Amino acid sequence: GLAAYFATTALAQSGPEVQEARAACRQDAERLCSGVPPIEVQLCLEQNADQVSERCKATLGDIAKENENHD
Repeated sequence: GLAAYFATTALAQSGPEVQEARAACRQDAERLCSGVPPIEVQLCLEQNADQVSERCKATLGDIAKENENHD
């Protein structure tokens, strides 16, 4: 379920921003993406960005920027 999601996605990276993302998005993930395979939860959150909390949305944006910087 969602525990596996947080262990298998970009949010599974370490660092304070990732810990913040887990906390910020956990409720949104449970509410919006409960039936989604763990590997797809981040995509689900992004697709439902208009329904996620502002805190989660901002955190997802930070992770996306961080991932772009590593390419």
